[in-house]
Amino acid sequence: MRFVHVSSDYVFDGTREVHTEDETFSPLGVYGTTKAAADEIVASWPQHYILRTSWVVGRGHNFVSTMAGLAARGISPTVVDDQFGRLTFSDDIAAAILHLLDTGAAYGTYNISGDGPTVSWYDIASRVFELVDAPGSVSPVSSAEYFEQNGGAGKIVAPRPTHSTLDLTRIKATGFVPGDADERIRSYLATL
Repeated sequence: MRFVHVSSDYVFDGTREVHTEDETFSPLGVYGTTKAAADEIVASWPQHYILRTSWVVGRGHNFVSTMAGLAARGISPTVVDDQFGRLTFSDDIAAAILHLLDTGAAYGTYNISGDGPTVSWYDIASRVFELVDAPGSVSPVSSAEYFEQNGGAGKIVAPRPTHSTLDLTRIKATGFVPGDADERIRSYLATL
């Protein structure tokens, strides 16, 4: 029996700019620690696929739809500009899982995200505003400033890795071609 598990960039501390599947776990908090523990348990199953993702966008409430909604209402948000990665659309995760199962790719861990350049959350928000031709704009802010402005020390959040870009070499070697992250944003916005 094959076992498929979806994991997270939170298993890393984000000090490396690009993460490979073989990188040693270095979670920053409890959430990342539990994800890393789950990865280790799943990896003990002989026929397993672990798909590591980052910055997931699916149907319903998510970062892209939130930015499009703010743009539509003429609200100019402040968005962090010191966290870096690429969006992963849920359709690409599903397609990658089906690809691995259908092709009988070697068991193990595979990174899956959108392809293309590494960007910040601020870059993505700015791109959404540009694509929807919004009258407002997006302002950059550091993670520390954003946290202080939006709840401060009393708010509990999972520490996020600074760098979340996942190396896609291994999944591409199986013949799977991840979608371009910018093109996925365009397609997603067309459905809203």
